[in-house]
Amino acid sequence: MSFDFQTSMESPDFTFSYSKFSCVAEMYLAHVFFCYAVFITGLLAMIVRLVPAVRWMHIWLGRAYIHAMLWATATSLLINNTGLPAGVLISFVWVMGGLSIGWVVINIHQCQMERQALRRVQARVQSGEGKAAADLAGAIAAEKGRIAEEKGWAQRVFSWKALHGSLFFTSWLNIAGRLFVTGINPDEWVCYTYPFYKPVDSKYYNGAGNATMVPVPIHDPNYSRLPWAKTGLLAWGLIFSVGSVAACFLVGALYSFVATRRMGSSQARYESQPALDAAVTGE
Repeated sequence: MSFDFQTSMESPDFTFSYSKFSCVAEMYLAHVFFCYAVFITGLLAMIVRLVPAVRWMHIWLGRAYIHAMLWATATSLLINNTGLPAGVLISFVWVMGGLSIGWVVINIHQCQMERQALRRVQARVQSGEGKAAADLAGAIAAEKGRIAEEKGWAQRVFSWKALHGSLFFTSWLNIAGRLFVTGINPDEWVCYTYPFYKPVDSKYYNGAGNATMVPVPIHDPNYSRLPWAKTGLLAWGLIFSVGSVAACFLVGALYSFVATRRMGSSQARYESQPALDAAVTGE
C-alpha cells in the first residue's frame, strides 16, 4: 500500500491504519442505497401480500429483502467512524434476529404445507375421489389453497406463517426507522476519525506504560507474514474467486463422470436380469 500517515490522518475520503481500511467514504452511498432497498422491498412485500393478483411477488420481494440486507451489512463494515450507539445496536439485534428466525419459521410452514397437501392429493387419488393429476404441481397448489381456506381465525393467528410475518415486520421496522434520521447526500459523509492505541497491554501491543495516546501505525510491521502479502492482492482475489469456481467444476465433473459410469453399470445389470432369469428357469 502506498498510503502515508499524514494522508490517512488528514483525508476525509478514507481511514487506513495497520494496513487495513476502517472507513471509505464512497461506501456510505452504497450503504444508503442498500438500506433503502431493504425498506422498499420490505414494504412492497407486505403490500403485495394483500393483493391476490400480485401475491406471487411476495416470495421474490422477500428474497430481494434478504439480499439487500446482506449487502447493507457488508457495506456498513467500511463506514466506521465512532462506532454505533447502544440503542442502534439493540435495534440491529431485532433486525437480524427477526430476519434469521423469520426465515427459518416460514421454511417450517412451507414444508408442513407441502407434506399436508401431498398427503391429501395422494389420498384423493387412492380413494378414487379424484383422477391422477397430470399437473401434480397444480394439484398440490390447489390443495394448499383449500387447506388455507379451511383454517379458522385462531389457526391463522397462532401459526408459523403469522409468526413469520410478525418477525419480518419487526426486522423491517427497526431498519426503516433509521432511514428517517439518515442523510442521503454522500457529500455529508466523511471519514473524520483515526484509531489510537489505549494505554493497556495485550498480545498485540504493550502500551500500559505510555504517558500519552499513541496512534496506530499506517502499515502493519509484520505485513509480510500475511498470505496476500506473498501472493499479491490480485492473485489472492483470483485464487478465491476464479480458482474456487474452477476447483468446484473439476471436482463436480469428476464426481459426475464416476457416478454416471456406476449408474450405467447398474442399469446394464438391471436390464440383463430378465434374460438371466429366463436362462436359469428355462422359460
